[in-house]
Amino acid sequence: MISEAKTIRQYAELVRAGHRIQIKPEQFSKTTVQDLNQILELTAQVGGQLASTLDRFATVLLTREQNKTELELAVAGPKASSRLVMSLPILVFVGSGIAGIPIFEVLRSPSIVWLSLLLGLLLFWLGTRWTNRLMALAEPRNEDPGITLELLAIAVKAGLPLRSAAETVGATDTSELQQLAAGSGIALYELIIERANSLRLDQFNRDRMRIQKTSVSVLWPLGLTVLPAFVLIAIIPVGAALIQNN
Repeated sequence: MISEAKTIRQYAELVRAGHRIQIKPEQFSKTTVQDLNQILELTAQVGGQLASTLDRFATVLLTREQNKTELELAVAGPKASSRLVMSLPILVFVGSGIAGIPIFEVLRSPSIVWLSLLLGLLLFWLGTRWTNRLMALAEPRNEDPGITLELLAIAVKAGLPLRSAAETVGATDTSELQQLAAGSGIALYELIIERANSLRLDQFNRDRMRIQKTSVSVLWPLGLTVLPAFVLIAIIPVGAALIQNN
C-alpha cells in the first residue's frame, strides 16, 4: 500500500512540472482528506505556492505515519498479553478434550461445578470490560494538534501579516509568536512550523507514556479477575472431571 505521504509528494512533483492535478479523496483517510481540503482551500485563497504547500503536507503526513506505526507497535504488547490470558480457558477445554478428559460429563448434572462456571463467567466478563476500557484509553489520538499552525504558516508564507493570517485561519493567541520572531530574528514562517512540530511531538510523547502506563495497569484486571476466572472456568471443572473419572 502506497503511503499517503508518498502520494501527496507525487502530486507536488506534478504541480512543480506544470501539470494540473485532480486529487482523488479515496486515496486518503478521512482525517487526511479533511486536512488536505483545508490546506488546498487556504492556499488558493491566499495565493500560496501549491507545490511547496503539498511538499510540506507530505512531510507532516510522513511524521504522522511514523508516529502512528510506533504507537501501534507499542500498544500491540499489552493487547497481545490480554488476549493470551483471556484465551486460556478455551485452550484448557480444547486440551482436555484432546487428552480424553471427560470434562463435559461433569456439566450434565447440577453440581458445584455449575456455580464455579457461573462465578468464573461473571469474573471473566468484568475482567474483559475492565481490560477493554483500559485499552481504549491507550489508543493513539488521530487529531493533529498542529494543523491550525500549518494553515497559519501557509498564510504567512503567502505574504499575509500575522494578524490577518490568524484571522483568516481562525488561530488565536499569536502575540507570543510575534514577540519571539521579533526578538530572535527567526523567520516567522519557520517559527510557526517549529511550533507545529513541537505540538505533534508533545502529543506523541503523551500517547506513548499513556500506552506504557496501560501496559502496567492492564495487569490489574488480568490478575484480579481474568486469572481467577480461568481457575473457576477451567481448572475446577477439569479437576472435577478427573476425580469423577477415577
